[in-house]
Amino acid sequence: MLGRWFLVLALLWSGATLAAEVTDATGRVVQIPDQVTHVLPAGPPAAILLAAVAPDLMLGWPSPVSDGTRALLAPAAAKLPQVPRMTGRDDVTEKIQALKPDLILDYGTVSPRYADLARTTQQRTGIPTILLDGSLTEIPRVTRLLGGILHREGRAETLATFEEAMLALPVAQGHHPRVVYARGADGLTVAAPGTDVTEVFTRIGWNVQAPEGQGAFRPSSIDTIRALDPDVVIFSDPAMRETLKHDDAWRAVRAVREGHALVAPSLPFGWLEEPPSINRLLGLAWLGGHDPSTVAALFNAVVYGHVLTDSQLDTVDAGVPTLAP
Repeated sequence: MLGRWFLVLALLWSGATLAAEVTDATGRVVQIPDQVTHVLPAGPPAAILLAAVAPDLMLGWPSPVSDGTRALLAPAAAKLPQVPRMTGRDDVTEKIQALKPDLILDYGTVSPRYADLARTTQQRTGIPTILLDGSLTEIPRVTRLLGGILHREGRAETLATFEEAMLALPVAQGHHPRVVYARGADGLTVAAPGTDVTEVFTRIGWNVQAPEGQGAFRPSSIDTIRALDPDVVIFSDPAMRETLKHDDAWRAVRAVREGHALVAPSLPFGWLEEPPSINRLLGLAWLGGHDPSTVAALFNAVVYGHVLTDSQLDTVDAGVPTLAP
């Protein structure tokens, strides 16, 4: 009889140490193995978060990463291959199963689409899948949560403390310009207000302008942007630097004529989004009027795990102005 009780206690103890319950941003309770050695990021936002917390557990990047970007990352993250993207349009179930991850991590917008994707991915693959909240204010909390799941509490606490400091940086008071933020080589795909893509602007009190329409990005024209009459226009594509120099049509936009058209920094990843992950904290500091060289050097060392050389820092902040309060 006593032996049976010892057996029951042993089984209970084994179950307690082999799995943990995590409630993700959708409210799903997911059983996660206690020993997680391989994690698959579902998309680019999750990849940046995971590479900051535990690059040694990350299976790879779900989107192409250039050699120039890899040179700016910690060695453990820089060497990783490209892996299937779960948040893309293709069914990659078999490819994901072949990688044998212990956990699939998604991070970003908590919407019905992505909640359903997390649920169905776990059903199809049999692999625990969680979606964590990607909003700016939640970054420190989510970093700590992921650190606990992956047993990287020390690293996560360092990151979270730094992230809290970035969120607490002062911004100019009484300065609330109207801004248009646009993607694309032609600068005519405008981001809508109230989305994760434009959350950085909202955080510092800038007023995001966009044409009428549906979705996070809306097709536009130079005439439409002129009619919106923004105080500042920010483009994500570096090609717009040359376009603005040679295309006189853009001078119809007041912000362009007055020299308030900017191209967002993009190394190692976009400072404002692309993807909308923890990298947005860097854009938040830049738009808040802080010296881009200083914040880039600090952010790269703490978050990306690589101390930039002088020449690398020159590349990262080339042409990036300090924005006056």
